[in-house]
Amino acid sequence: MLTPEELELRRQELEEKRRRKRQRRKWRRVYYGIMIILAILLAIGTAYYTYHHGTRFSYYDTHSGSRSSGAEPRAGSRGSIEPVNILILGIDERPDDPGRTDTMILASIDQVKGRVSLISLPRDTRVQIPGKRGYEKLNSAHAYGGPRLATATVSQFLGVPVRYYVRINFDGFEELVDTLGGVEIDVERRMKYDDYAQNLHIDLYPGKQVLSGADALSYVRFRADGLGDVSLIDPAKGEYGGRILRQQKFVQALVGQALQPSTIAKLPTLLLQLRDCVTTNLPVTQMLGLGLSMRDFTGDSVVTALVPGVGDTVNGVSYWIPNQGATRVLVDQLVRGIEPVTIQVLNGSGAVGAAGYAAERLRQQGYQVVDVRDAQRFGYRETEVIVNPARWDVGTQIARIFDAKMVDGNEAETVAGGEGTYDVMVIVGENFSVP
Repeated sequence: MLTPEELELRRQELEEKRRRKRQRRKWRRVYYGIMIILAILLAIGTAYYTYHHGTRFSYYDTHSGSRSSGAEPRAGSRGSIEPVNILILGIDERPDDPGRTDTMILASIDQVKGRVSLISLPRDTRVQIPGKRGYEKLNSAHAYGGPRLATATVSQFLGVPVRYYVRINFDGFEELVDTLGGVEIDVERRMKYDDYAQNLHIDLYPGKQVLSGADALSYVRFRADGLGDVSLIDPAKGEYGGRILRQQKFVQALVGQALQPSTIAKLPTLLLQLRDCVTTNLPVTQMLGLGLSMRDFTGDSVVTALVPGVGDTVNGVSYWIPNQGATRVLVDQLVRGIEPVTIQVLNGSGAVGAAGYAAERLRQQGYQVVDVRDAQRFGYRETEVIVNPARWDVGTQIARIFDAKMVDGNEAETVAGGEGTYDVMVIVGENFSVP
């Protein structure tokens, strides 16, 4: 018969075994969940694409021209793992024609923070394509040079390295959603549209509902609401509407559905379906490495954004004109991991509304203005930009906007008004022209 001490020891050993078993089960659940999420993120956007048959799920290195055997995540100059940027391409494929991209999304996966940023790039974005003169629509890049030129164009436009691509066609999307058991979406409005040439028939009613694969396809393809792919509906608040915004909403809902424990058993079927609708140069080892590095991934880890801008016509051609400043700030935050600067704007001239107009100019450029007020005194002849030395690069950009002189924050005599400290303080001088 065991003594009380032996019984307690046996109980502790049994509890430890149970704990390890639970931990293994949890790890497997997270691991498979991550694999599904990564696969699905690579498949988002299929709703937009062609009715032609797709290519096999293959891994092809566009840089070497040969099949890739895998690649390790690269470390940055500071020894940290850099985010992996993947361009998701939705292609309208045709025989002997690479096709134009109906949708482009940059997926930036930060393995350290466990965050995926999905930046939608409107297909009509006005950009310069490497090797071409002048400006053209972003979706022309793939038509000219396939995924290699498309990634090069996005890399040049956003100023970040984009090595990998995932090219997706229509096949398999409906089955993918149906295998997940559908996706719950709150449909915003009545969606009724018929295009007999494309055999496209959309018939959805408003309200929260679980969309089947066919209905999900209809939801993300619908654009007969006067907003098209994307429109700036409230310039003051920077709010957008259109099909791209529904796509982002669908991404969030799909991720939430894929994180359900019941999805794990469906993994083999999902992966087989992806093989039939995806072409990529992302190596399998890289994909697995990304999944393992994101053990704490949740639905909240997915951040969606849109290249800010406005629709306009240039030389008779309609474009999405990107706001370069706001785009730079967006990329700094979501891709480069640079936290947005905090800015205070002070009226140092005494002119009515001067600080407000200056703050609005900064906000239009994508900067975060957190406080606007009068300076401690008036009479500043020139506009000054007082900068925290750690954000000197951003301060330089802001100084150019106002043609202002820069002052080191450690040497400035002026202190911020109100409570708190700021990365940049703009003191509007008399040389600032108020509209």
